Amino acid sequence: MINRLIASVLLVIASFALAACGGEAIQPTKPAKQESVAELFAKSKNLSGLSYDYVMSNADMKGMVVKGKFWSMGKKSKVETTAGDQKVITIVDGDANTVYNYIPEQKMLAKMPMDASNAPGTPDRYSKETDPAKFKVLETVDYEGVKCRVLLLEEPQGVRQKIWVREDLGLPIRVEVSGDKVDRQVVEFKNIKVGPIPDSEFALPQGVPVTDLKEVMKNMRQKS
Repeated sequence: MINRLIASVLLVIASFALAACGGEAIQPTKPAKQESVAELFAKSKNLSGLSYDYVMSNADMKGMVVKGKFWSMGKKSKVETTAGDQKVITIVDGDANTVYNYIPEQKMLAKMPMDASNAPGTPDRYSKETDPAKFKVLETVDYEGVKCRVLLLEEPQGVRQKIWVREDLGLPIRVEVSGDKVDRQVVEFKNIKVGPIPDSEFALPQGVPVTDLKEVMKNMRQKS
């Protein structure tokens, strides 16, 4: 910052000196206008396909880390979550409005209608669910080799989200959640790749019977 200020002062002095000598004054160039938060997030919309790894830690989890992978293409998505020794795979078929949960170790596969409560969270949800005007821009930094805009989102009940957003993709690569009444949580998105994903990635496991949880709940209500 100090070097930049000195350079600006020297440029102004040089301009006046040239003008005094009868030369043409050099006009200082204006810095490029920084794109808005809305323009930043707009880059993450309508991607041809998206995949990444994620790591989540929570102060209440006593050191346990949740790891996983995510794939998305059109109206289909897949989330593979591993917590301890337990792995759960969630496949969302947006065309059929159906969510499938598969536990490989137990060979259990269940389906249920998709709604807001079971739809998987994605890095681009901030551009879809939150008014860009609610974000405060803190700074621009290099994080893990990419240029990021650091944003702050303050929510009701004192919940604060600090978000590192890649300037080239408009996608968060780190989110820190904190607050007086919430446990600190950190989520990092790594190995982000943009591009088409084959349909085979979203295929259900073969040879595993599907349990319809909607029918199970219906039968339980009828018997009660």
